[in-house]
Amino acid sequence: MKWPLFLFLFVVIGVHAQESNFTFTYEMATHCKEHICQRGYSYDTYYSVDAEDRKNYNSDGVTFEMHIAIQAGSNGHILLSSVAYPDHNDPVYEIVVGGGGNKFTELRRNLKRNAKASSVTVGILSAVELRGFYIRLKDNLIEFSREGATAPIIKYYDVSPLDIKFFSFAAWNGVEAKFLYDCPRPGEGSNETRHSKEIKRRLSDSEQLKEDLLKYRSPNMAPGPNVSVSVHVNITGLKYNAFESKLTTGISLITFWIDENLAWEPSKFNNVSSVSYRQGQIWRPMFQVYNADNLDALKTIGHELIWVYPDGYAIFHSKATIDSWCFTETTIYNSWPHDSYSCSIVIQPWEAHETIFLSRLTYDMLRLAFIYQDDLVENEWEVTKITQFIVPAVKWYRMYPRSKVNTTHHGDRLVLNLDFQRKPTNYNIVFYTPLLVLVTFVLMSFWNKPLQMSRVWFYAGATILICIGLCYIEYMMPCHTIPTILVLYITVLGGILLAMLLQVIMMTSVTERLCKTTVMQNLLSAYWFRAVFCLPVIKICRNYNTINEGYSTQDDEDYCEIDQGKSNVEEMQTEANKYCEKEEFAEVVDKIMFVVYSVTFAIMLGLHY
Repeated sequence: MKWPLFLFLFVVIGVHAQESNFTFTYEMATHCKEHICQRGYSYDTYYSVDAEDRKNYNSDGVTFEMHIAIQAGSNGHILLSSVAYPDHNDPVYEIVVGGGGNKFTELRRNLKRNAKASSVTVGILSAVELRGFYIRLKDNLIEFSREGATAPIIKYYDVSPLDIKFFSFAAWNGVEAKFLYDCPRPGEGSNETRHSKEIKRRLSDSEQLKEDLLKYRSPNMAPGPNVSVSVHVNITGLKYNAFESKLTTGISLITFWIDENLAWEPSKFNNVSSVSYRQGQIWRPMFQVYNADNLDALKTIGHELIWVYPDGYAIFHSKATIDSWCFTETTIYNSWPHDSYSCSIVIQPWEAHETIFLSRLTYDMLRLAFIYQDDLVENEWEVTKITQFIVPAVKWYRMYPRSKVNTTHHGDRLVLNLDFQRKPTNYNIVFYTPLLVLVTFVLMSFWNKPLQMSRVWFYAGATILICIGLCYIEYMMPCHTIPTILVLYITVLGGILLAMLLQVIMMTSVTERLCKTTVMQNLLSAYWFRAVFCLPVIKICRNYNTINEGYSTQDDEDYCEIDQGKSNVEEMQTEANKYCEKEEFAEVVDKIMFVVYSVTFAIMLGLHY
């Protein structure tokens, strides 16, 4: 049973050794042709397969064979088709080598879709060395593999194979790839050569114009030593992290400048009114954020085009995300979740050797830049005020002399002042509803029958609930300040603990001894005291000097009359002993606490808002 396992390991190790031993040398590269991809995922150059080469393929059922080498960090794309410049509906073979960050290889039956076979190939490409591969179509089976390998990386049996007449190469956006094609089979040297030819695509008027303007021109060359750039910023989204004091802002950056080297006469190019360039084809102003959390240039999101008009007027409308520091707290307390902030973002030129003078855009320029296409991302933050102004370099260095690190760099700065606040609707529901309900029940408990253990258990349960909530509330509140809503919760918690303590004390014998004192007896029997706290009136009974004087046959309750002003008082007693001194004292304390708690909470809630 062990021999099959040993045999399998021997085959795997042998195949791996054979693959790793093959090296694409410089001598082999001299017999190949070169194609460099610098325009991202775009098949812009096609090559035709020579007719004689196609005849030589027809041996042993091989209808197409191609040996290539790739040098790229990832995403080497190979396109095989029957027609030049196919569209998405034309059948093609597209092979993606090192896709997904150099992790897989895939064969597609249509352009950019319809995958038929794939394989995990981590590290199949290299950015520093050439890797050799071959493609073979034999007996309806198309294979792609490394040079010198015994087993293909991917293969696909096609019942309706293509008659391959053209091929092209592409990379990925931001990836520069070098392809060597028309390479001979390994070991045959220059004896076997291919004769593929580049297919010239018929250019439109605008494409011909761009080709003429970009000929012998460096894409990184500025229009001049001093460039005047008009700029405007739209805020498309905003989010503030109070824990880290970091502001994340989505912006739409609109820049205008004049490049006379890109101007043309429309009548000479069939009245072409505008042309568009991809980023990297021509110069554009690069910026960075002075108070950002990194030192990188301001990177755009997407692949927006640069539009140029006949007079050399260039427009670039791009979107970017800025992460900047913003700490605006002046006190240790804030009104979270009703907090508001004011932050600044400073945008400055990126290149130190370029002197850029900034200015604000006019209304007509903004209309030309398609400003209405900017959509605002809605979240919990709302921008209330935006202020933009230009700070000249002279004034900037005067305010911040330490930032003058290069005497040749005198670029202006664009300053954005943002006033924004949090939308507290959801927070109000989550935090204030439990607080109001809890306070309401606490105030209602003061009107319940005093000296009951049920009230003590209620206070204990409310205390536990608040403590549990405070344990989790720190994950949502800023930690470098104290939100006043937290003060509200702590105050309510302290009030509940105080009410529970007083309730327990009044249930002990201490309160009884206190109520028996002369001072408390006089206070509890005082008319004004009982009227203020709405206590039931005390009935008094007269002491007659003669027998049967004032005798009446009425019930016992008619003997006692309400007469607080008489001087001949013998004893005081409550009606049927319903109210004793201890209960009346507890009732007075409850009413006092109700008033104090209500006023205190109302004042604190008003100050919070």
